[in-house]
Amino acid sequence: MVYNINMSDKISKAEIEYLLNLEKNCKSSQKYIFPSLGGKIEIELSSTDKKEDFLLDVWRSHIDLTRTKFQNRARNTIPLVRLDINSAPHKNPDGEQLAGTHLHIYKEGYNDKFAYSLPGEFTDCKSPGDFLEKFMDYCHIIKKPIIEEDLFV
Repeated sequence: MVYNINMSDKISKAEIEYLLNLEKNCKSSQKYIFPSLGGKIEIELSSTDKKEDFLLDVWRSHIDLTRTKFQNRARNTIPLVRLDINSAPHKNPDGEQLAGTHLHIYKEGYNDKFAYSLPGEFTDCKSPGDFLEKFMDYCHIIKKPIIEEDLFV
C-alpha cells in the first residue's frame, strides 16, 4: 500500500526539506469522493512553479471506519510524509514504538520507516475530514482538491 522505492533512499535531507516545503496546488478542479471502506484515491498536485509533481493519496481501511491514511509523494515514488490514523502500533528502526495515530516523515537512508508523534497542528482533529484538512496544510497544499465526504466518513 505504501510506495517504497530504493532510489528514494538516495534523496538528500536538503532535497527532501525543499520538496516538503514547496507550495503545492491540485492540478484538477474535479470533485473527489472520500474513499469508502477499502477505497483509495490518488490526486495529482504540482508545485506553484510547475517544476515538481506530487501525489496526494487517501486510503480507507477495509474494516475499521476510523483507520485512514494520507500520503504526499514527490516524483511519483518518494513518500515525503504519511499520516496513519488509528493505525496498528509502529516500531521505528531505532526500536521506539508508537501506538495509534502517527506521522511518517521521510528520513535520509530510511525512506518513510520512521514515525513520529503528531505535531500540535493535529490536536483539534475529530474526524478523517479534519485530519485531511490539517494534513494538506502540513504538506503546503495551497490550492486544495475538492474532496466530498460521504455519510460514512
